[in-house]
Order: sequence, then C-alpha cells, then structure tokens
Amino acid sequence: MLDEFARYTALQRDQAPLASLLIYLRRKGGYVQLNQIWREMGPTGGGPFWNQTTLINKLDKLERLEIVFVERRILPSPRAEAKKKTNTFYRINPETAVYPYIFSMLRIFQEKPQRYSSELVDRPLERLCLLAGRSSGADPMLGRELDAAMELIGEVFSVGADEVRRMVKERMESKGMIKGRKREKESLLADESGVSERGAASAKKSLRPSQKRKKIKESADDDTGR
Repeated sequence: MLDEFARYTALQRDQAPLASLLIYLRRKGGYVQLNQIWREMGPTGGGPFWNQTTLINKLDKLERLEIVFVERRILPSPRAEAKKKTNTFYRINPETAVYPYIFSMLRIFQEKPQRYSSELVDRPLERLCLLAGRSSGADPMLGRELDAAMELIGEVFSVGADEVRRMVKERMESKGMIKGRKREKESLLADESGVSERGAASAKKSLRPSQKRKKIKESADDDTGR
C-alpha cells in the first residue's frame, strides 16, 4: 500500500491539495460528509480545491489505497422528509502506515506569544512517504507516533534530540505529570524529616511510667554524685 501511495503522490504536480485533504480528515477523526468536505475544502471555505470532481477523484483514490474508509448512508432529504437521499461519508483509516505522520507535513511557527500557526512544508507528500517508509518495520503505533512527535518538535525549534527531551520533561514538570530532581529531593527530605519527627514522638509516647521514674531517679543520682 505504501509503495502504491508513494507512486500516486509522485504524480501530483501540486502536492498541497492532497496533503491538505489528509490533514483535514486527520483533524476531523470521524466520518465527515462529502458535502461538508467540499464546503470547507472548496473555494467557499478558502480550501485548495476549485472543483468538486477533483476532490471526489482524490477521495476515491484514497479509498482504493485503503487510506480512507467510505460509508454511504440513506438520510431524509432536508427539503422533503418523504424523500430519501444517499449521502457519502469519509473517514481516515487509523491503521494505515501514513496515519501517524500526517501532521509532520506541517511546519509550526510562532506568530505571537502563546499563539502558533502552521503551514505545509515543501513537498509535504514526499516527506510523509519518507517518514512512513522509515518506520514501516516498526510495529507499535504508539512508538511511531512518539518518534514522529519528537522529530517534529526538533525541526520546529531547530534543536537536537537531547534538547527536545529536556523541553518535554520541563513541560511535564510544569503540568505536574512528573517531579523534577529538585522537587523530588525536597519532597524526599520532607518525608524523611516527617518520619524522624514521628519516630521521636512515638518513642516518647512508648515510654512506660516505670521507665520514666527510672530516668528521673538516674538523673537525681547523677546530681547527688556531683
């Protein structure tokens, strides 16, 4: 499937429409009606498709490649309830090899503080095939998604793998998902202090009256001896 998809993408003079369509379906996740796709990906929504035939042709090809699922549902006509109309819905296939890397076709950049935007990279479909091909032998989907995310972060911020890990770790610490070394050390010291205080208090409580009298007597004998 991946080889056939790579051959198909190589025929695309303009890779942006197909790449944008894949990203759109990936973001939607579930089934999306064809009319909605055309409305949002066509000229009305400022999308890359200028005629519906081109859009349908690409969706049909993606269906044959098993990259998208198609479902046809019979729904009441909005104009006349007595009439029935067949509506076509599309959903991206999460099991396909390219699925974890679809967002890697985007370059993220910072517009303002705490505000980010994205745009397609150059030759996005080639990049998608390259990343999917590299990990075609890797089995767990989660591992491939994490690798792609780490690589994407590195490219966005122009940093190496070690710096990416540090950034991710700091983010997790700020979210309270993990404890940093400093916090962990402080927490450990606090725990040890609490344990020692509780131990001392417990030892005081555990002294029997006879032991207390014995201690007082020993103290008095010491004073007499002096």
